[in-house]
Amino acid sequence: MNNNDKSANRWIHRLFKQSNVLSATPESTIYFARCYPADSSLQGRSPFSTLFSESNNKPSEAENHQRVFGQKSPLLTDCSDSPEAVQICRSNRLPVPNEAVLSAQYTVLNCYDETPDVKTFRLGRLDGQSVDYLSGQYMTLTMAISGQEFKRSYSLASSPARAKIIDLTVKRAPNGGIVSNWLNDHLNIGDTLNLKGPFGRFSCVTHATEKMLFLAAGSGIAPIMSMLRWLVDTEARMDVSLLLSFRSPADIIYRDELQLIAARHQNIKLAITLTAETIDYSQWLGLTGRINEKMIANLVPDLPERTVYLCGPDSFMAMCKKSLLKLNLPSSKLFCESYTVNSPIIKPQNSCLNQPLRHETGNYQVKFAKSGKTIDSDGRVTLLELAERIGVLIGHECRSGQCGECMTKCLKGKVDMMDQAEIDEVDSKKGWIYACCTYPASNVELDV
Repeated sequence: MNNNDKSANRWIHRLFKQSNVLSATPESTIYFARCYPADSSLQGRSPFSTLFSESNNKPSEAENHQRVFGQKSPLLTDCSDSPEAVQICRSNRLPVPNEAVLSAQYTVLNCYDETPDVKTFRLGRLDGQSVDYLSGQYMTLTMAISGQEFKRSYSLASSPARAKIIDLTVKRAPNGGIVSNWLNDHLNIGDTLNLKGPFGRFSCVTHATEKMLFLAAGSGIAPIMSMLRWLVDTEARMDVSLLLSFRSPADIIYRDELQLIAARHQNIKLAITLTAETIDYSQWLGLTGRINEKMIANLVPDLPERTVYLCGPDSFMAMCKKSLLKLNLPSSKLFCESYTVNSPIIKPQNSCLNQPLRHETGNYQVKFAKSGKTIDSDGRVTLLELAERIGVLIGHECRSGQCGECMTKCLKGKVDMMDQAEIDEVDSKKGWIYACCTYPASNVELDV
């Protein structure tokens, strides 16, 4: 360890000691030290000075984001308060222009073990350019493994205020997630990846409110962490509560950093609950049990005043949605992102296809006019998945109705397109659909 590394670690230890965080050690590997190495340019100042406003007189790279707070976002609109409207408001679409959605080569700058089965990969563009995205968004990785091409979407866990780097936090899958397991086992510093994006509308940037609640479970914390880091970097004085769920103490992703942020920022309150049946209470004195209505009510008594960002596995999401609505949270204040770890290509990581089918199932025939291929369907599988089964190529990226890559024209028949499809009303009336979130509701013919 060189003198610069020792200097950074001394600052980590000092900050933890001042904050009475008992888990800190001089060897703690946390996000702040990664972003602010103790090089000569700091001239003896804290490597965290830019983050905690100690001797910070330099204009922040994130000033263009800061102006969003303190005024009502032009994207904020009133949405239905009905219990059925538990979804991201379609009018709150993120303003990401098409030209900003591009593919680029990234190189692995570093990697960190967050937990025994979770790694964070720090990436930078191969051409050295900045990466423009909003906190909470994600990118799509395209790579070949054993001669087969895979596409997987991963949330960005980093802060957009640090424009030269992005972080991907990847959890191993016990049931054989091909891409995520490969990344954990084989991706090394200096390797290159092809990423496309950013995509997604799950971001606090467009829903500026004075009070927020972040709810996450497991690796669903990645987009939440991006938003939290951005709020800290931009010194946004929002009233933020975090309620996070993990299985055991060893499974808490970003544990040291979360404790440090909460200890150093009075406007940010942190609560973590563990769900394992057996817990070593010599290592954990905090909350236990799954997040439910009672826990939320006790920890967040002013819930109806907050905007809520919810991310995690489907079962976790369903339980939290039910509890939040029972506690009188207006559905217009609830923003969700389903997060399925290492899902197969037919069920993407950032999919939000959790709505019940609204059409009758039956025996339908789907014809792809240009390719001349036909496939039978019972109405339970999306048109994109049906196309993939018979080798019909339809472009796609997010597989969640947001990027528009799978936009296809329906020539004949009746289809059921889910509400999350961000398609223009004029295009929809002309027969255009998003194949990734559209189901056949009769015999259908597509212009593909």
